[in-house]
Amino acid sequence: MIYRSLALVSMATFYIIYFAKLFLQKKRGIKVYKLAQNEKNKKNITEILLKIVSFTLPVLELVSIIIGRSFLPIMGKVIGVYFAFFADFLFLNAIISMKDSWRVGVAEDEKDRKLITGGIYRFSRNPAFLAFDLLYIGIVLMYCNIPLIVCTVVAIVVFHLQILSEEKFLEETLKEEYVEYKKKVGRYLGYGKFSFLSVRMYAYFILFIWCILYIITLLLYAGPLLSWIWIWIIIGAFAFLRFMMLKFAIDKDKRLKIPKAIKVIYYVLFAFALTVFCVVEFNVFKAMNAEPERDLDYVIVLGAGVNGTTPSKPLAKRIEEAYYYMSDNPDTLLIASGGKGPYESISEAECIKRELVKLGIDESRIILEDKSTSTIENLRFSKEIINDDSKKVGIITNSFHEYRAGLIAREAGYDKVYSVPAVTLFPVGIHYMLREFFGVVRLWMEYGRVIL
Repeated sequence: MIYRSLALVSMATFYIIYFAKLFLQKKRGIKVYKLAQNEKNKKNITEILLKIVSFTLPVLELVSIIIGRSFLPIMGKVIGVYFAFFADFLFLNAIISMKDSWRVGVAEDEKDRKLITGGIYRFSRNPAFLAFDLLYIGIVLMYCNIPLIVCTVVAIVVFHLQILSEEKFLEETLKEEYVEYKKKVGRYLGYGKFSFLSVRMYAYFILFIWCILYIITLLLYAGPLLSWIWIWIIIGAFAFLRFMMLKFAIDKDKRLKIPKAIKVIYYVLFAFALTVFCVVEFNVFKAMNAEPERDLDYVIVLGAGVNGTTPSKPLAKRIEEAYYYMSDNPDTLLIASGGKGPYESISEAECIKRELVKLGIDESRIILEDKSTSTIENLRFSKEIINDDSKKVGIITNSFHEYRAGLIAREAGYDKVYSVPAVTLFPVGIHYMLREFFGVVRLWMEYGRVIL
């Protein structure tokens, strides 16, 4: 229901801005060409199609939202919301920058025909059209279905053809002024000439916007007490700083002049850190998608918090995976591992056992380890229970945690250890995956060496 509301709010905001602009211009007596009508008031096929999709696509979007089904997982909805609300922000900026002009057909009076190059138009020649595209893409990501995909693609293509038509008109009307503007700013996105510098600038800008939106998402999903949530503030601040530095470089602004030696040191350290990050995250992702080994002697379910006597969402997913594995492998024994926390009525181990018994797993196949308070203790105390290095042991934890748990297990002396990954809950899972990088680095520091 929340995503339906967000989709409707984003659409309503967008079209309120659109029609408010039309109303205010009409009230002030400013004439503009109507949609789907060229400068000579003659309709062509592109403009007719533009008019059709401009009315039919919103209707199809509303129907899709009401039905509420999507081919995509939850992250599709999350990213769709980001696209839709960024489209609102972009469209509002475009409208403000336009002032009394209108880029869907330039103002009718000659005195109003002046090229808009300030504000958001420094970064895009067609920010209003780009906003429409982003809104359409956002809705199709939230409520993905074949008819909506087809109609969205048609709309984007038709809008692009309309842009080409308008650019031709603007070039004929404004001549050299528009030609020079085209050289400086991209049709959809582009500040200055296309270069590696500008690509990096936009990459950092996108990362900055992502951090803002993702922090809001984390607060809504997990609350302000989520551990390490502050890391996204640091990443966002870094991204914004780099965006501004690269913008100054493109502008050849001499207010920010960094010594070459510092630049070299920064690039070397950044390249090293990025390489290490990619290696660790590759292994995290690989462990997340590991195929569980069949007929293990033991599986260890790592505890993950209990609300009174009810398993937390991450623990519930671990219990669910344990049930599936135990059902498919009847000779496997399970160690439920986890002590009792300060706000827990029972130990995590007892909670795991109770839930599995409710699901139909024989109590005799479940062994309790209810003293541990960390992953290291989970695995160390469980190893003492197994007391046989020849046994094949699987670790059941949320998939993002499998890689680090495996490293800890090998350091604890497990010879034959395997991943049995449980579902990672998204969108918070992205945060957990990032946090794992720092968890692995901390392990390296504790062990005094790099282990992979």
